Amino acid sequence: MQIGAAWRSSVRLVPCWVLLVIAMAPSAMAETVADGLNAYRGGDFERARQIWQDLADDGDAVAQFNLGTLYDSGEGVPQDTTRASELWVAAADQGLLIAAHNLALMELEQAAGDPARLEAALARLEQAAASGLPRSTYTLGKMHLLGVGVPQDVDRALELLRRAADAGLPSAEYNMGKIYRDGEGVVADPVAAADWFGRAALHGHAGAQDHYARRLAAGEGVAADPVTALGFALLAARQEYPDALAMAEDLKQKLGIMDVAAAVRFADNFVPARPSAAATQ
Repeated sequence: MQIGAAWRSSVRLVPCWVLLVIAMAPSAMAETVADGLNAYRGGDFERARQIWQDLADDGDAVAQFNLGTLYDSGEGVPQDTTRASELWVAAADQGLLIAAHNLALMELEQAAGDPARLEAALARLEQAAASGLPRSTYTLGKMHLLGVGVPQDVDRALELLRRAADAGLPSAEYNMGKIYRDGEGVVADPVAAADWFGRAALHGHAGAQDHYARRLAAGEGVAADPVTALGFALLAARQEYPDALAMAEDLKQKLGIMDVAAAVRFADNFVPARPSAAATQ
């Protein structure tokens, strides 16, 4: 299977173009990576670029990564994937795993017809996964599951996806739910499917919230709980997950006003469980 549109739409599901900040001792004089992140979050991309550029010039790996992210997305600077790649290479060479991961994804998208480039991208992913980065483990699992860039190998895919899910990566948990729902390489197990969907739902994954809500409503693999089902359906709908709003409206029609109010309170007060530090890198 060639890498192209199928790769972009099905494998690159991880929200990997993230900005990182490492806690550092504050300085009375110098600005920090965190200062740049605060500027970025405030919409001042030019200020973020200035701060990260100075730090990147001094060899700060996280600043190099963040600056590369700006160039990749074209925020505050003209979009320049070549410059982004150069900065990520510099950060990856200092051992920043997420930089190696992003580089690998970029290279995979551009590797069609270039076996050497594909091999180099896979090597980066394998190294990052072996070093404990769940995003890379997950991406490799999806590649093996779909046969994208590598021979299809469901057993290897399950091993990798389970490892990423056990580390608390929401997208991996969600995919494990789908695997047990569909019996893909395993015996279909509605209880296991509901459990994995539930874990990802608690981590704030919109698709998992929708799927878990449907199982709670039907009592499929989990005890029926229409009130909590409505709560998760509302959460998925607020993230604009397809058909979640319709499910929520249908559940409202079947519940009394007090139960609906309880479900709304659940959704209003919901705070996603924090994944492990490794899973958020």
